Amino acid sequence: MQFRVLGPVEAVDHGGEPRPVSAPMLRALLAALILRPGRPVPVEELADQLWGERLPANVRTTLRNYVMRLRRALPGDRIRTVPGGYLLAAEAEETDLGRFRSLVLRARELAPRETEEAVVLLREALALWRGAPLADLPDLPLRADQRPRLEELHLSATEECYELELALGRHETLVDEVSAAARRHRLRERLTRLLMLALHRCGRTAEALAVYQEVRRELVDELAIEPGAETRALEQAILRDDPSLALPARSTAPSRTRAGRGQGAFPPVPSVFVGRDGELARLRAQLSDASDAPAVCLIDGPGGVGKSALALRAAHDFAARFPDGLCYVDLRGADPQRPPLATEDAARALLVGLGSAAEELPDDPAALLELHHAELAGRRILLVLDNAVDTAQIAPLIPVERGSAALVTSRTLLTGVEQARHCHLEVLTDAEAVTLIRTVSGRAAEPGDQAHWEELARLCGRLPLALRIIATRLASRPRWSAADWADQLRDERGRLAELVTSDLDARASLLLSIEQLAGGDESDRRAAELFPLLGTAAITSYGAHTAAALGRHTAGEARDALERLTDAQIASSPRPGSYQLHDLVRAAAVGQAALLPRARSRAALEGLAAWYLGSLYGLNKPLRVVRFDRTDDGIARFPRGLRFERADEALAWVDGAMEDIVALTDQLSDAAFDDAPPALADFTLEACRALETYFTFRLRWRPQEHLCGALLRTAERRGDTWSRAVALGQLGKVAGQRDDGAKGEVLLREAMGLFAQLGVWEEETNARHNLVPCLALSGRLDEAIQEARELYDDLHARPVPGRMLPSLANNLARCLRMQGRQGEAIGLLREAYTASPIDYHLAGSIAAVLGECHLENGEWEEAVRWAGRGLTHAAEELFDSYQVAGMHTTLGTALLRLGRQEEAREANARAGRLLRELNEREAASLSMRTKAHGPAPSSGSG
Repeated sequence: MQFRVLGPVEAVDHGGEPRPVSAPMLRALLAALILRPGRPVPVEELADQLWGERLPANVRTTLRNYVMRLRRALPGDRIRTVPGGYLLAAEAEETDLGRFRSLVLRARELAPRETEEAVVLLREALALWRGAPLADLPDLPLRADQRPRLEELHLSATEECYELELALGRHETLVDEVSAAARRHRLRERLTRLLMLALHRCGRTAEALAVYQEVRRELVDELAIEPGAETRALEQAILRDDPSLALPARSTAPSRTRAGRGQGAFPPVPSVFVGRDGELARLRAQLSDASDAPAVCLIDGPGGVGKSALALRAAHDFAARFPDGLCYVDLRGADPQRPPLATEDAARALLVGLGSAAEELPDDPAALLELHHAELAGRRILLVLDNAVDTAQIAPLIPVERGSAALVTSRTLLTGVEQARHCHLEVLTDAEAVTLIRTVSGRAAEPGDQAHWEELARLCGRLPLALRIIATRLASRPRWSAADWADQLRDERGRLAELVTSDLDARASLLLSIEQLAGGDESDRRAAELFPLLGTAAITSYGAHTAAALGRHTAGEARDALERLTDAQIASSPRPGSYQLHDLVRAAAVGQAALLPRARSRAALEGLAAWYLGSLYGLNKPLRVVRFDRTDDGIARFPRGLRFERADEALAWVDGAMEDIVALTDQLSDAAFDDAPPALADFTLEACRALETYFTFRLRWRPQEHLCGALLRTAERRGDTWSRAVALGQLGKVAGQRDDGAKGEVLLREAMGLFAQLGVWEEETNARHNLVPCLALSGRLDEAIQEARELYDDLHARPVPGRMLPSLANNLARCLRMQGRQGEAIGLLREAYTASPIDYHLAGSIAAVLGECHLENGEWEEAVRWAGRGLTHAAEELFDSYQVAGMHTTLGTALLRLGRQEEAREANARAGRLLRELNEREAASLSMRTKAHGPAPSSGSG
C-alpha cells in the first residue's frame, strides 16, 4: 500500500484505488501514524494531536474505537497495538513523505557532481505533492503543528531545485515558474534572490531591480525590517552588472538542446503547472525504457486540455536522462492561422535544432529524413513533436535506434506507430482546476467563496486553456470576484465570448478540429456538418438515432459521424452507442448552431422532438396497462422513434433518457416555440401524456412534477385549458402518492372541473378515481367511500375500459379496510380479482390489498397466500417498487406470526432494500407499517 499526507490524507491499495477512510477523525488518526511509520505513537501523544485540551470524556475508549474502525478500512495487519500506543506497520518508502525525503537526500548527495540527475530527483520529489499537506483534515492540533513543517520541507526542496536549474543555465525556461512561487511567498528572500538572478540573466535587469524594491517595501511595511544582507548584496551586484552573476562556463547549455522551432530556445514549461501526477509518473516510466529501444509516448486529448504543457514539463523534468539534448518542433496541427507543417519541413526544423546549418541541408525530402536519422544515431536525444495532425506526419520522424525518445502530442488518437505507448489526457479535477485559476490569477482563498471558485472551474469545463484565460481576466480585474465571473459565464450562448484574451482564444482552439474535419473526406465533412446541429437542442447525450433525427442522414451515417467526432476528441463516448460533448465544446456547438439559418435549426429541433415523442409513446406498448388508443394515436402522429419488445428494455431506455427529456422540455416550453409545428409547440403536453404510465411504474415524482410545472406555465401563457387540466390531474395524483391527500384533493378537483368544462368524460373520471385515495389519506374515509361508490355506479352505466372497474373496486376496498370493514373489502376484492382482465399489474395490486386485509384479520396463512400471489404477479409484470415493498412487508409480518422467522427476515430485508432505493432516488421518506397503513399509490387508469 501507499500512504499519503502530501495533499489529502489517503491510503491507496496496490491497484491505485483509495481505501474508504471517509470520517475526518479517522483520517487525522491515520495521518498521525503515517507521519511516524513503523514507530510507536503513544496514546497521550495521539490524544494531544487529535484533541489538544478538548479531550473526550473517555479518551482511551474513543481512540480504541477509532483504531478498530481504521483497521476495518485497511487490509492486512497495518494498524498494530503496542505497549502504550499504536503504530502503522509500514516502511518509510511506503509513505509519500518518506519517498520525498529519500529523493531529496539523494539529490543533495548528487548535486555537486551530477547536477542534472539531482534536478530530476528533486522534480520527482516535488511531483509527490498533491496540494497543501494534510489538506482534508479538520482544524486540529495535528494539522496546526505539522502543516508548517511540511510546507517548509516543500519550499526548501523547491528552492534547491531552482538553484540547481539556474546553475545549469535554464533561467529562460525557469523564470515564470520562479516568479509564480515568489508571488505566493512574497517575504521569502531566497525565492526573491532566485527570481532576481533569473530575470537578470534573461536580460530583464530592470524587472529584477523592481522585484527587489517591491519586496523591500513589503518587508518594511509589514515587519519593519530591511532585506537581509544576501539580498542587498545581490541588488548591488546587479546594479554594477557584476561578472560573477553570469552563468558559469561549465553550465552552458549545448546548442543541440535548442529547439527545432525556427532558431528559438526549447519552449519553457507554463509558469503554473497543476496536477497530472499520474500522467507524469507514467511518462517517467516509459522514458526510462529508452536505453534498450526508442521510447515513443503518444499524448492525446481534446484541444486546450494541456497536452503541450505536459510534454514540456516531462521533457524538462527528465532532461538529465537525455544528455545529448532536447529538440522541439510545433507541427501546427492546432494552429488556426497556419496550415500543418509538412513532414520534410519538420525534419528540416529538427535538424537545425540538432545543430545543422539550414543553408547546408538538402532539398530532397528523402535525403532530409535520412540525414535526420543519421543525426539521431548514437545519441540520447528527446524529441518533442507537438500538435501532430496524423500518424503519416510523424511516423518518418520517430527515432528508430535505442537511446533516444519522442513525446508526441495530438488531438486525435494516433495509431500505427510501432511500440508506442499512449497517454490520454482528461480535464482537471475540481480541486486542480481551482488551484490553477487561483495561482495564475494570484487570488488568495477567502472564507465562504470555495463554492464560487468551483462553479467557475466547472463553467470553464475544467479545461486548462479556458482556466488560464479566465484566470488572466481575473488578474486584470482585481475588484471582480469569482462569483462575478461565474455570473458572466452561466449563459452557455455567450460563454466562449468571455474566454478570450489578447493571445488566447478558447473558441478558436475548440473549433479548429471542426475546420480540419470540414476539409476532409465525405465522412469527415458529414461529421463537421453534424456538429452545429448538436448545439440546437438542450440535450447532452446523443446516439445514432438522435443524431440522425437532427439531420438528413441515416442512423448508420450519423453513427459514423459521431465516431469521427470522437476520434477527433470533439465528442466523447462514455459507453458504446452513447456520445457526449465536453461542456465548452458544447458551448461552441451552441454558438455554431446560432449561426445556422432559422429554418435549418428549427427543422433539426423538430426532427429530434418528433423522434423523442415517437419513442415515448412507443415505450407504452410493452407496458400493457396504458390505454392503447392513446398510444396508437401518438405513434401515428409521431411515427419516428424507438420501438420496444420488452418492458424492461423500454423502462431502462427512458430511465437513462430522462435528464435529456427534462432539458428538452424546458427548452421547448419557451414562448419562442408557441407558433412552431406541433412536435415543438406541444412537446411538453405530449411528453406528459406519453410518460404517465412510466411515472406510475417508476414513481419518478421529481421529473413528473418538473414536466407538469413546465406544462402549467405554458398553459397559462397560452390560455390552454386542456393542458392545464392534464398538468393539474397528474400533479394531484403525485400529491396523493406522496401522502399529501389535502393538496392532491385541491389539484384533482380543479382538474375535474376543467375536464368537465371541456366535456372530456373519461379524463374527468380518471381524476375522480385518483381523488378517492387522496380523501382517504386526509382522514375523510366516509367521503372517500361515497365518492368511490358513486363513481362505481356511474361506470356501470357506461362502456369503460376493461381495467377501470376492477381498479376502482381496489381503491374502494382500501378505504373499507382502513375503516376496519375487512369483510366487505375482502368480498369486493375477490370479486374484482375474478373479474379483472388479464392484467398482471392490476391483479397483483388487488392481491396485495387482500393480503393486507387478511393480515389485519389475523388470518396469517391467507395473508401469506395473497401476498405471495401478488409477488408472483409482480414477477410476471412490471410493478412500482412501493407496492412490491408493501407485499414483502405483509408477507414478512404474516410469516413472523407463523413462527417462520428466517423467511420473515428475508421478506422484510427485501422490503427495506426497495424502500431505500426509492427514498434515495426521489428524496422521499416513505416507509411501511404492518397494520393500518394507508393506500398504496393509486395507479389510476393511465
